[in-house]
Amino acid sequence: MRSSNQFWVHGIPATFATKGEVPWKKALECSVYSIPIPSSENFGLNLKFILPTLAPNNHPLDIDNLCEPVFSVLVNKLGWFGGKRPNIKWWRAMKICGQPSGLQLSAETRIPLEMTRLFGNLLFDGVYEGELPRKATDNQIPSWLNSLKEFESSQNNGRFVIRLQFGGLKLNIGNIATGEVKSIIDCLYPVIGGLKGKPEDWRVDALQVEKGTTNLDDSVRISIWNVSTPN
Repeated sequence: MRSSNQFWVHGIPATFATKGEVPWKKALECSVYSIPIPSSENFGLNLKFILPTLAPNNHPLDIDNLCEPVFSVLVNKLGWFGGKRPNIKWWRAMKICGQPSGLQLSAETRIPLEMTRLFGNLLFDGVYEGELPRKATDNQIPSWLNSLKEFESSQNNGRFVIRLQFGGLKLNIGNIATGEVKSIIDCLYPVIGGLKGKPEDWRVDALQVEKGTTNLDDSVRISIWNVSTPN
């Protein structure tokens, strides 16, 4: 297998549980074919969503919610990663406004470590060692962030790039709708803006998630960059 398998999917990317999800999934199925990905290797997904607008009908799009239909088609429908989302070792996604709309997609062996350093200044970097949240209203991570006070208070004026590095290998980082990744993003509102249960996670323009990171055990390293606009 080659180290990279690249695809272009033309269409309008949609988040899950919206009316655009079904036609977007059909576009994915028509443009992407099944490829063998050895679960023993460090394969991950690189996604670049190109959208006609980042806020259709005045509803900003969350980067994690854009990923769910893609994972559903690639893994659950086409059998990538052995048909099991826990086999995804890492993924990164970014959203931009542009034409033509669609998705640049690739399966790669090399984690793109430098991606999150390209856009702006590091706003926050810390290792969280507590219990991972299960929902957006959990208090553990917000309380931890507020106790540190290591980020600027003017965070609500920007956009963000986030990198999550998990020490454990058992975590299912491909489970978007109800998994820990989404809950963590939702609980970062002390940094990215918003309130408990109402995070402004639409401000996140790029997200990179990894697992099996050395020297972290069962912890997660959270890095957040304050950016202008990724391009």
